Amino acid sequence: MSRSNAATVDAEPAFVMSIGDGIRVVDTGFHRPLFDAAYLIVERGRAAFVDTGTNEAVPRLLAALAGAGIGVDAVDYVIATHVHLDHAGGAGLLMRHLPNARLVVHRRGARHLIDPRHLVRSATGVYGEAEIARSYGSLVPVPTDRVVTTADGSTIELGGRTLRFLDTPGHAMHHHCIWDEASR
Repeated sequence: MSRSNAATVDAEPAFVMSIGDGIRVVDTGFHRPLFDAAYLIVERGRAAFVDTGTNEAVPRLLAALAGAGIGVDAVDYVIATHVHLDHAGGAGLLMRHLPNARLVVHRRGARHLIDPRHLVRSATGVYGEAEIARSYGSLVPVPTDRVVTTADGSTIELGGRTLRFLDTPGHAMHHHCIWDEASR
């Protein structure tokens, strides 16, 4: 049996909470419990992550996937709401574990996850080198051919479930929100 067609669901880790409609909230463990979250959406055996947290969250995200009975090859998308390090710093590392996933990111943020050097330099200027190393580690670039950019009104399909992207600048100019028609 392939890992994407797992017949049994492992026990959900304590840092994962199902909120219905195939959506699980994953506490990324950033700084303290319940401070930062990523989401796992599962539809008809296919999956997507919304945000990743930092590199240190990747084992939690993979455990959430296993707890849902979904293999790494069944993840179609890793979606970054924006590219700030607490939300998308682990995107490149997570993508290394997900052979079929594509990174979905706002068109203004894509270059920062393809080549995170400028993003790291900018954050280092704010927080300092020691804090960047402690909180975020080394960012892993995402290959250009695995990146899908969005514009206002873009949609993707996840197992027949439509996710619509809305351009929502404010917190960041590279921010988009996701409207899930299934859960509303």
